[in-house]
Amino acid sequence: MSVEKKRSPTFQESDISSNASIKKDIAISEPEYEDSPIEEVRASVPPTDDTSLPTGTFRAWFWGVCFSAAISFTNQFFWFRANPLTIKVIVVQLLAFPAGRLFEKILPTRTFGSGRFQFSLNPGPFSVKEHVLITAMANAAATSFDAIDIIVVQKLYYNQSWGYGGGILLVLTTSILGFGFAGVLRRFLVRPASMVWPINLVNATLFHTLHKKVPREVADAEAVTPGLSLSRNKFFVIAFIASFAWYFFPGYIIPVLTSISWICWIKKDSILVSQIGSGLNGLGIGSFTLDWSTLAAWYPSPLAIPWVVQANMLAGFIFFIWFLVPIVYYTDSFESKKFPFYNTRQYDIYGEVFDRARVLTPEQYLNETAYAEYSPIRITGFFAICYGQGLAALGAIISHTILYNGKDVWERFKSARQDSDDIHARLMDRYKEVPDWWYALLFVISLGVSFATITVWPSDMPWWALIIAVVLAFVWLIPIGIVTAITSQSPTISMITEWVFGVIRPGHPIGNMMFKTYGYITVRQALLFSQDLKLGHYMKIPPRELFTFQIVGTIIASFVSLSTMNYLMDTIPDICTNAGYPWTCPNAGLFGASSVIWGLIGPNKFFESGTLYNPLPYFLLGGFLLPIPFWFLTRRYPDSWVRHVSIPVFMLGPTPFPPAPTAVTPTWATIGFVFNFFIKRRWSAWWKKYNYVLSAALDSGVAICAIVIFFAFQYSDIKFPQWWGNNSSSVDQCPLATVNWAGVDVYA
Repeated sequence: MSVEKKRSPTFQESDISSNASIKKDIAISEPEYEDSPIEEVRASVPPTDDTSLPTGTFRAWFWGVCFSAAISFTNQFFWFRANPLTIKVIVVQLLAFPAGRLFEKILPTRTFGSGRFQFSLNPGPFSVKEHVLITAMANAAATSFDAIDIIVVQKLYYNQSWGYGGGILLVLTTSILGFGFAGVLRRFLVRPASMVWPINLVNATLFHTLHKKVPREVADAEAVTPGLSLSRNKFFVIAFIASFAWYFFPGYIIPVLTSISWICWIKKDSILVSQIGSGLNGLGIGSFTLDWSTLAAWYPSPLAIPWVVQANMLAGFIFFIWFLVPIVYYTDSFESKKFPFYNTRQYDIYGEVFDRARVLTPEQYLNETAYAEYSPIRITGFFAICYGQGLAALGAIISHTILYNGKDVWERFKSARQDSDDIHARLMDRYKEVPDWWYALLFVISLGVSFATITVWPSDMPWWALIIAVVLAFVWLIPIGIVTAITSQSPTISMITEWVFGVIRPGHPIGNMMFKTYGYITVRQALLFSQDLKLGHYMKIPPRELFTFQIVGTIIASFVSLSTMNYLMDTIPDICTNAGYPWTCPNAGLFGASSVIWGLIGPNKFFESGTLYNPLPYFLLGGFLLPIPFWFLTRRYPDSWVRHVSIPVFMLGPTPFPPAPTAVTPTWATIGFVFNFFIKRRWSAWWKKYNYVLSAALDSGVAICAIVIFFAFQYSDIKFPQWWGNNSSSVDQCPLATVNWAGVDVYA
């Protein structure tokens, strides 16, 4: 049999600016000889499937529930730290392997029940599909729910608590609403080959590293090839040990390594030098980090994201953060010099911290008279530009999707199966798909409970506002989903939701947060579920079983996360304040700032004609228009460098700011360039064999070490002896970065 193939494009070579479905040009007669048209996928996922492997076994359910509860507790526990540490699902992926093998050895093998209800506790060797289901359930539980931050802000900013009952319904309904939407997204974000979801490739590689036996002839050939003699398993163990050992330095012994801002060493008594060099509270020019956990806290792994994506994001970071922000600050635009260079706090016109209590009524609404007598609200110039960047990103996503993806989306609306479906989509057709009515029923139930939640508890949100929030979420799902599937970095519609409610009901901060919860967080959860569906797609998991495991993982996490939050709020003194360091709750602080700006004050006052921040909405228009010339240039010069430019991805570069440290992005992009451009081109065989394994090992080593450090040392208050490298005053080496231009510290 002869098989003729033309060269398939790599993910970098495919037109990222168009993100069009990749048309296969493969003449082939047997599906087992076909492979994905994406090089990164070919390096991670074999085009095969074994339908005989066990899936939803007792072993999978038992360990899925255990690991879901554990990772949900751990991530919520660390979420409130100044530098949030997220234990990624890859740790569960590692631990589940020996756990599954243990049950394979010790559980009884006899069959229970009869007929259709027969089952065995131990149906043979622990399979990769059981392993994937455990991981998928844990991944549904691994992400800290943003609804938890809303509950924290309710308590800290507005002295309101819904109790456990209201809190759990808020967390559950926002999550399950998103899952109902995920069913709509399958044909757009899961089946198409061009929707890669790069972060899944790391997980897929690790699954195959742990379970796949390399043919003897292949192993022998690699063993004599320079640089490829180590098996993936041995390489993973070595890299894991190195990552684990190294993290003791930035995580415990030498915290200075978290942000090495060497420019500040030149002149520590200079405000200008501190603002330019600080990687935590300034521009971070020349600053870098040797702490993998800092990178992982704010971006996906740099080894998992294609270099062309990172290059676009780095360009966006340079433009907004290193070019636009200094212009704004040093020309004193937005009265920037009255305030510190970079934070998310709110100020008054006198440069002091804004006193919310002076403008709040007892019902937690805006007192118009008191606000007029007190002061208009102010924010840092850095924060203002980041708001503008967020609006520009949303505008760019709209026009980009219409121009580059409109035809493809329309075709997918008409049919879930297209000519662009690759071998993985066709292999998945062997399994029964989840019926649309399952997703529809889930959505209807969760929507009904959502109405009950905002009605019974004091949400300050009318019932009709929930309908608007859900419609907003649905409208944005596909355009934001396309960008996320390409980059594994998700834009946010939080500002749009806040803006809409702020216009509808200005002066209502709690209602604004609730509206934001049911709009923005619903989209976020839908995309998280879609990412897991794509992992199941790559690993050939029966969709109905994956559906069930994801739902159960989400429910477990909702209860565990809320309980953990209540425990921390009750036991840690001064939590979510500077005095409570390191428990300063940076993400909750950002949510709180947004509730004041968009909810309490409202966009009408914040952006009204003649005010400082009136120009910011024009960023939305600018972002909408910017993709248009690049679309024309791409059509005119389809083989030029312009085809690699993606304006929405460009806008994603500054997405973690605030509250992320600025030292992160340059380091992240440099690592990406070394591995996903230089090494990939120069030593392609090494990259294909080890790149994603290395990413998994680095994530896992840091995560396990962080748990050890906390429970072995920090929890028992065992501190490393004081020296220069762990002195709290020298963590960033830039002591004046947190003061305003006059040298007054208004950071606290």
